[in-house]
Amino acid sequence: MSKDRSALGKRPSAVNNYQHKSQDPNVAGKKLGIIGGMGSVAAAYMFKRLVELTPTEKDQEYIEVILHNNTGIPDRTQGILYGGPSPLPELQRSVEICNRFGASYLALACMTSHYFIPQLQRNSRAEFIDGIRESVEYCTSYFPDAKAVGILASTGNLKCNLFQSRFEEAGIRSVVFDDRDQQYYFMDPIYEPWGIKAGNITGKPRERFLEAVERLRELGADAIVGGCSEIPLVLSQDDMSIPLIDSIDCICNAAISKCIDRPVRTGELRKS
Repeated sequence: MSKDRSALGKRPSAVNNYQHKSQDPNVAGKKLGIIGGMGSVAAAYMFKRLVELTPTEKDQEYIEVILHNNTGIPDRTQGILYGGPSPLPELQRSVEICNRFGASYLALACMTSHYFIPQLQRNSRAEFIDGIRESVEYCTSYFPDAKAVGILASTGNLKCNLFQSRFEEAGIRSVVFDDRDQQYYFMDPIYEPWGIKAGNITGKPRERFLEAVERLRELGADAIVGGCSEIPLVLSQDDMSIPLIDSIDCICNAAISKCIDRPVRTGELRKS
């Protein structure tokens, strides 16, 4: 099932109706807005991966990026499922800021926040990169033998069927935890005081996620999607015996294709 992931960057870029014109005629490409703060470590990681994957020979060839690390965005799962404060107003504020600074494309450094893309897109001239669609397309293109994909994602993401509905359209079965296992294998290592949101990316969170991968494999998954921006902070393909689809890498690759229309750096995508 393994394929050369450097080929991922060769997918055709989408047509965008709005193109920001740089004031400097010598500067090519389009600006990317990254909306972070969900959490901040994940946003920093997304920017890091964007830089690592961008094919350049000089500073001026990197994508011009507006990163709004909006720590005022409430928790997405709480807001979607449990009556907590809505993330929408703060997300809209970030969208307005990125648009004001001339972004042509927007990337959300949180997969659960993709739930709000239809509402956010209505008031944005910049086009959102749909990380869920990109992840599913990556899976179907580069792991065509995958029949069942285990989804590591937040409870809010799973309850809204963000990944499951897209995989179903592609003819792929989704493998997810029941509520008890979802809390134990996913939500606890993210939200507990010893978890990733508290800045812990080794030790217990990593051990719990490794157990989660093995459990999903036992349930029939022949590939795993890292459907949360915190997943690649603790897991990589080297940890796994089955393919890992890294949603952050998929978003970064789409951004590179759309903003500068080049393939990612050869050999930089995580090896399977």
